[in-house]
Order: sequence, then structure tokens, then C-alpha cells
Amino acid sequence: MNGFDLLPSLDPTPIPGPAWLFHGLLVLTFFLHLLFMNLTLGGTLMAAVAQLTARGRADDYRTTLAARMSGINSYGIAFTITTGIAPLLFVQVLYQQTFYPATMLIGSVWLGLLAVLGFGYYAAYLYKFRGAPTKGAGGTVWIVVAAVLFFVIAMIQVAVNLIHAQPDTWLAIADHPWSVLGDRTYTVRLLHFVLGAVGLSAALTAWWAVRRARTADLGEAEREREEDIARYAWRWALAAIFLEVFDGFLFLVMVPVNAALMQNLWAAIPLTVAILLALGLLMMLAQVRNPVEKPGIATGVLATIVLLLAVMSITRHQVRLLYLEPVTSRIDQVAAPQWGNFALFAVLLVVALATVGWMVRAVLTHPATGDDAA
Repeated sequence: MNGFDLLPSLDPTPIPGPAWLFHGLLVLTFFLHLLFMNLTLGGTLMAAVAQLTARGRADDYRTTLAARMSGINSYGIAFTITTGIAPLLFVQVLYQQTFYPATMLIGSVWLGLLAVLGFGYYAAYLYKFRGAPTKGAGGTVWIVVAAVLFFVIAMIQVAVNLIHAQPDTWLAIADHPWSVLGDRTYTVRLLHFVLGAVGLSAALTAWWAVRRARTADLGEAEREREEDIARYAWRWALAAIFLEVFDGFLFLVMVPVNAALMQNLWAAIPLTVAILLALGLLMMLAQVRNPVEKPGIATGVLATIVLLLAVMSITRHQVRLLYLEPVTSRIDQVAAPQWGNFALFAVLLVVALATVGWMVRAVLTHPATGDDAA
């Protein structure tokens, strides 16, 4: 017996639309989820390190940065959860035979994810109301706890993704569930997500500080603090993207389907674009010392990272397709399109995105202050 013999029977219920539509929606909604997930994970990790190195002192610019990242998390965590629902549903529609068994093989860990998320969410709010964002200092233990728990969630998600993409490993994992951590690509996959999260969070933090330093009505001391935050976040972004590029090439060498990935034209194009964007990012980041003096580059770096995440969302899905080709080639999914339901979903998605855009714009143009900011 091999892992493929453990595949459950395909649900005979037709999928409610053509498969290509759900593949496209999966990539789109995962990209939207990825934006907020990166801000939550990367922002919390950055905030924890900044808070630790500043030792919670109210007069340290790193404490201000940590409090600011906590403010982003007020929206980011909620959006991460809600935007994660749609791609999870589309994965279940397209890959029911592999996704459900993957979660069952590490069922206790998968169910425990909800508890970890709940405690992490609560720890982030404890930091917000009992630490630097409200009191000006303190709360280090809570932001560190939140960072550790969100990192654990990333570990669980990478493990489930690996198991679901490799049915041939199911027998071994059924005997030793923790063996998934020994997969040759597990660590590089995890680092790829974490470094990307830190890169986006750092770029957004630097851009925000640059914007405040150049447009806000600040005193000299406050302006210097914004410059310190911008330079600090810029160094984070440079380090994260440099390591991300190195880790990305390592992952490309180690992934079992690398030959098929590079030989497939439709897969090679976005992969090549992603590599060029990453190298361009490094060049932009490396040539700037003080981003406040180069606001255009700060904006360009943030926009390029967002574009890179979009392209990498496509490549990630193509890697999944190549992994699961031995399974999907045996399946002939029957579709019974429900265009009315799809139209309703499309309208609601557009309305939701417009609402989120309005909220982000409101936060940037009319930020709350004092107790309201907490």
C-alpha cells in the first residue's frame, strides 16, 4: 500500500462552477488573505523585537514602532481571519480528496490552531490595552506571546500544506505525524512565508513613517523620531528581502517539482517575473540610507512588494498543481455551474473590498489619537 491508496472517494456532488474559475478565485482570495496575514505575522514579530530591544521604554522610538504595529494589528488580525475563509473554501472544493485527509492526519494540531489563534489574538489586545499603545510603555510579555503564537500558526499552516500536497507521505505521517517537520522543504517554506511577512510589514512601516515625517505637522523631536522609525524599518526590509531572495533560490533548488516548474512556460513566466521583482527590490532598498529623503522609492518598494506577493501567489498555486498532478490526473470533476450564486459572491466581494479600501483610507487620512487610538 502507498499513500495514494489512502485517497478517499471523490464526492459525487458536482462543483458549482468550472474548475478554472475556482482556481482563479483561489489565487485571488489567497493573495488578499496573504496581504493581511503578512501584516499580522510580520508586524507582530517586528513589534516584539522592537519592544524587547527598547526594553519597553516610552522614550525609545522602537517602542513607538511597536505600538504602531499593534494599531495595524487591530485591523490586520480581523482581516486575516475573515479573508482566510474564502481560499479555505476554494481549496476544499478543488482538493477535497487531499486537504481533508491532511487535516485529519494531524487533527489535534489542526484543531488546536483555533486555540492558538484565540490566545494570540487575546495577547495582542492585552499588549494594546496594558502596554505601550495605551500606557506609553510596557506590555513586552504580551507582544512576545502574540508573536510566538502567530509563528506557531504559520508552522501549522505550512505543515498542512505540505501534507495535503504529498499523498505519498501519508503512511509515514500516520505513524509519526511530527515527521512532516523533517520534510526537506519544510524549513525553507516556513522561512519564505515569515521573511515575506516581515518584508511587507517593514516596508509599510517605513512608508508610513516617511509619510508622517514629510506631511504631518510635527515638531523637530517628533520628526526625528519618524526618521528613526523609517530608517529602522528600512533596515528590516532590506535584511528580510535579502534573506528572502536567498531562501527563495534555495527552495527552488530543493522543491521536488523544480524541473517541471521551470520547463512549463505558464509556470516559468511568473517565476521569472518574481525573481526580477525581488532583485529590483534589493537594488531599491540598498541604494537608500534615509527613506525620508527618498519618498518615491519608499512608495515604490511597498508597491513592488505587493506586486511580488501577487505574482508569488500564482507561482505557489502552480507548485501545488505540479505536486498534485498524479492525483488530479485521475480525477474528472463534474461541474454544474450556479451562476446566480457566483454573481452574488462577486458583488459581495467587490463591496467588501471597497469597504476595506475606504476603511484603510480613513485610517491613513484621519488617524485616531489618544485613548481612541488604543
